[in-house]
Amino acid sequence: MILSYIDKAYKSICNNIAQRQIKNAFDNLNKLIEKTSPGEFKDRLHNLELTYENLLRYTIEGVEDPERKNVYNHLLISILKLADQVKEDIYYQTSGLHTYSLKKDLEKQQSLNGKILAEKLEDLGFKKDLDEVLEQAKLHNTPRESFESQKHTKIISKAFKHLWLSNYFRAAEKSLIKTLQDTDQFFWYERCITVSAISLSLLRHFDISKFNALFDFYKLKEDEVWQRALVGLLLGFYKYNGRLEYYPDLLNIIYELAESEDIEKNLELILIQFIRSGETEKLSKKIREEIVPEMTKLVPKLKDKLELDQLIPDNFMEEKNPDWGKIFEDSEGLYEKVEEFSKLQLEGADVFMSAFSQLKHFPFFNEMSNWFMPFHPENPAIDNAFNFDDAEFDKNLFIKGMQQTAYMCNSDKYSFCLNVQMMPEAQKSMLLKLFQAELEGMEEMNKEDSILDYSRKTRSTYTQYIHDLYRFYKLFSFNNEFYDIFKTEMDFYNCTFFKLLVKDDKLTRNIAEYYFQNQHFEKAIDLFDRINNTKKETELIEKIAYSYQMLGKYKKALNFYKEAEIFDAKREWTLKKIGLCYRKLKKPKKALEYYKRAEFIKPDNLYTQATIGHCYLDLKNFEEALKYYFKVEYLDPKNTNVYRPIAWCCLVEGKFDKATKYYNKILKQKPNAYDYLNMGHLQWCKGNKTKTVEYYKANINFKGNTLEKFLLSFELDKHYLLKHGINPDDIPILLDHLQYQLK
Repeated sequence: MILSYIDKAYKSICNNIAQRQIKNAFDNLNKLIEKTSPGEFKDRLHNLELTYENLLRYTIEGVEDPERKNVYNHLLISILKLADQVKEDIYYQTSGLHTYSLKKDLEKQQSLNGKILAEKLEDLGFKKDLDEVLEQAKLHNTPRESFESQKHTKIISKAFKHLWLSNYFRAAEKSLIKTLQDTDQFFWYERCITVSAISLSLLRHFDISKFNALFDFYKLKEDEVWQRALVGLLLGFYKYNGRLEYYPDLLNIIYELAESEDIEKNLELILIQFIRSGETEKLSKKIREEIVPEMTKLVPKLKDKLELDQLIPDNFMEEKNPDWGKIFEDSEGLYEKVEEFSKLQLEGADVFMSAFSQLKHFPFFNEMSNWFMPFHPENPAIDNAFNFDDAEFDKNLFIKGMQQTAYMCNSDKYSFCLNVQMMPEAQKSMLLKLFQAELEGMEEMNKEDSILDYSRKTRSTYTQYIHDLYRFYKLFSFNNEFYDIFKTEMDFYNCTFFKLLVKDDKLTRNIAEYYFQNQHFEKAIDLFDRINNTKKETELIEKIAYSYQMLGKYKKALNFYKEAEIFDAKREWTLKKIGLCYRKLKKPKKALEYYKRAEFIKPDNLYTQATIGHCYLDLKNFEEALKYYFKVEYLDPKNTNVYRPIAWCCLVEGKFDKATKYYNKILKQKPNAYDYLNMGHLQWCKGNKTKTVEYYKANINFKGNTLEKFLLSFELDKHYLLKHGINPDDIPILLDHLQYQLK
């Protein structure tokens, strides 16, 4: 059976319910039930259909029923619950997935205890081990010994697996969570793992008790734990957004969250970090292909003083205008690359995914719970990694520094330590000393900058945890079996929970600005437009216009730029943008009108001067175009890109000596195929047919060009040759001669 078919059918049922297409939901559910043992499922579906038919009949007959809405909502919940269970049963019986192999193994182990279904805590297969650990912990006031620690680790691993694989949390699971939550013998990092197990379980199978469990952990406000619980809640709200309205208890959780201190700030940190994580693959590629090669070039020069003033180009770039670079080329310096890497790191971008993705092969990561293990000194894996003698290496200081560093996620910290363990002694010693020096420097910086400030620490917790989640979903051996949040649209702002938690436009604006800065223009438009509908603001209108422009939707962009013009008719930037849109819409006369207005405000602006030249070129007013291109050359003598339009205008206007001067300059630099073509035209106009043929041949032989392309370009330019007195009878003769020369 193709599992993708099951997933598609299940999603159809959920969509049917969301759109109140109940008959379609029943039909799709019936098809799904046919893929498993019908029995009980078929009977339940039949009863639900009878209930719905009665509801329809009473409604059509006009029977008043004050409970109709409640009955209807309960019916929708029942359909969704049945769909959940049918899908789960098909996966359990037929999928062959690793997850369900583990589930079957867990049930076998549980059955050895006398009960397949654990109804209370005492029914759990590992209850005896749990009691032993709790009893041992009570007897010892000293730190746990290795044996006890290993037992603790095994219990937490079993608890994680049990909670993750449980479809519903009944009394046994609730009691287990309560024990892990309230008992002093369990540590903060073990509660963190418990929260992750509940979150994964919720994303695997809907159950309102899982939301309640996460909310209980959130309300405890234990550092590191409550932040993870809030992340789990938001992911649950996001995945099951279509169900929230049917569950008053879930809405009550959201209402209570809305009263929490700084909830909007926390929401912003989490959501933007998730959105940012969607860029990780693109960022990893950029680091591999751009930043790292540039930084590698820098290594031999580090001993010398960096002359940064030489690395930053002072070429004029108008307000990061995307079109400016097309006219006046600029180059990114190494300083910008290094600065960009540091900025990304500080913002919480996942800059280490590429480096550490190869270091997840250690046995440590075979245990699923370890992917969510916060980095802490008590972990036996850390002790083993640094179990060597080196008088100069302070293990405790190193581990403390590693724990406090905000720039590596927990998973990568474990990878680093486990990798050190495998290194030759000499290499290990050198690396650790270098890293220790960095950590000591970071420790000083932490003190000076108060980087351990509570709000920054909370942000760091979110960043590291979401990076941990990203690694799990992308690198875990059986990651294809999980609902991958990072493959979704991440349009949290369209969800019920977002609308209930966010009281003003500030958070929406911040998310919109993030999308805008990172060139996700369609999403930016969606959010800016929402805010603009309630609060007109010039900057919002301009950013909507700019986003449409960057998407190539110039007509829509023009409408918004024109709206922005109403607020400030003399704003140069807006005038130029309107001109740009008119040019893109092939209306050079209107474009020229706006660029002229911009020129009046700033007469010597390079971009404006060049673009006015382009407008005149589009209008075939070559004499006027030439005046503006000469002005660009005067204002920026180093700009060689202006040579081409000058040369072309001179050629078309019959200024052959000047045209020759500029084409000679172009051919000494980096000529393109058209430069050879135009030089051929020029030589013919000057009466030198032999050189004409040479330049035409150079055009045809240019990389990527062909005779056919040459003939097409020639035909477009032919009228200029005729204008300058070329005998039309000579044209076919010269072209035939050219083709013989090519042979």
